Amino acid sequence: MSVVLQLSDHQAKDLAEMLNLAAIVAGTNQNEEAEAKLTDWGMLINQILQQLSQTRSMGKNIVFAEEQGGYVLTKSYVENAFFQDCIDEYRENIFWEDLVSRMAEKAVATHLGEEAFNEMSDEEIRRTSEPLEKALWQECSRHGLERLGFLIPPSEA
Repeated sequence: MSVVLQLSDHQAKDLAEMLNLAAIVAGTNQNEEAEAKLTDWGMLINQILQQLSQTRSMGKNIVFAEEQGGYVLTKSYVENAFFQDCIDEYRENIFWEDLVSRMAEKAVATHLGEEAFNEMSDEEIRRTSEPLEKALWQECSRHGLERLGFLIPPSEA
């Protein structure tokens, strides 16, 4: 079965950006079991970008990159692309969510003791750490990393 899409210039641009967004997110997957699927996705993305490179609207913004072995958006295009803003915002949110979650879980483990903490279910950990996560989220939202400190033992400094 063959699929033919008729896209406006604007839709072709959006599709190219969505493909790059998907490729960047998928590229962070380090799971060995995902390798075959990631290869398939890469080939599909390359095929679509190749087709888009032949369009009037995207032809000047997509080039073949020898070092990557496929079609990519030009650096100048990527610098001002909407998907780059999406990636930046995604990374920012993931950073803070992960930081706050890990800090809350570490505090709960320290308070209860590692053994008791390790016996808790994921749901119990979430329920126990949630109030602290909220407080840490508010702190980080107001002050960023400004009031965050690390205690490094002198032997490790």
